[in-house]
Amino acid sequence: MELVIHQVIVHELIKEPEASEAQLFLSKTPLPIEERTDLLVEQLNLTFEQKSDTLQGFFSSPEDALFPGYFQEWSNQNYEKAAMMDFSRETMQALQLSLQGITGAKGGYLVYAHYHFFEQDYLGIFLIRDTEGLVFAKQAETGTFDIESTTYLNTDRLAMAGRINISRFQSGNQRCLELIKYAKSQKTISEYFQNWIGLDRPESSKTLTQTFLEVVNELPLPLKEDSNEKMEEEEFRAEVLNFAMRNPQKTIDVAQFEQNFYGEQPAVQKLIEDQDIELDDSFRFDQRAMKNYYHYKASADGLSLSFNHSHYRQQAVEIDGDTIIIKSEALAEKLRSQLEQFL
Repeated sequence: MELVIHQVIVHELIKEPEASEAQLFLSKTPLPIEERTDLLVEQLNLTFEQKSDTLQGFFSSPEDALFPGYFQEWSNQNYEKAAMMDFSRETMQALQLSLQGITGAKGGYLVYAHYHFFEQDYLGIFLIRDTEGLVFAKQAETGTFDIESTTYLNTDRLAMAGRINISRFQSGNQRCLELIKYAKSQKTISEYFQNWIGLDRPESSKTLTQTFLEVVNELPLPLKEDSNEKMEEEEFRAEVLNFAMRNPQKTIDVAQFEQNFYGEQPAVQKLIEDQDIELDDSFRFDQRAMKNYYHYKASADGLSLSFNHSHYRQQAVEIDGDTIIIKSEALAEKLRSQLEQFL
């Protein structure tokens, strides 16, 4: 799916970790929409998409954070390009204000990118920094190469990043804000970004995925497409995983899931209402948590084991106390063959 860019604006936050004051360099005009701009936003969006476990939530009220209020003003102006420049400059000034007196936080370039991707409008805000690298420099006179240092934008490792799904924001009742989830070691530094952008009621992708899978476990087994027979449990689990992984944005749309497996029967909605379960209409799932629904992996004491749900259901893998029993003639033969070669 082609990524269509509406506008890209770059500002610089100037701050060293040991400093308590921050300064700004604010652009007066957007970047020209050209091949290099397209490539920049594609790389930033791809890096964001590759992050599995993110924080997803709503905007805080404008009374609690400046950013949501400025964003609402831009929304009221129909996301006009001229208004986006004002919005970006005002939110940068709010960021500068929020960083006064805070040590540990480091500056960088903030890329505001308004773009269309998979039938959704987004505003991405990516904090990136320069990094040092090496390049080969051809020396025609000597017929050889020199190694020279160079500085380039590190788009593969985002310092901080958030993405606002404008389509969901306009609906008013969906989690529209998504931030990269950072390691615990970055907690203090990343909290200022969350507070600045106004993340409210955040849930991790992992938690949202686990809630969804708990609902799936309570659902009746659906019918097979080619017959009126019920699916086996392991077949259903495999199909749930396939349904999720087919989505290029790794997003679960609950209504689409219900339609795919139950047709016009509101099996999911009925379960949610009967058991008063809170489940988002749509969310980006955690790929590891989703894969663990059907595939199981474990490593301990120098041993590793990988199997799927059908192996467990068919008792090819059994767990009895601290004993694990694997029943596989083919696997046993392969292992014997390897041992015979080296023992």
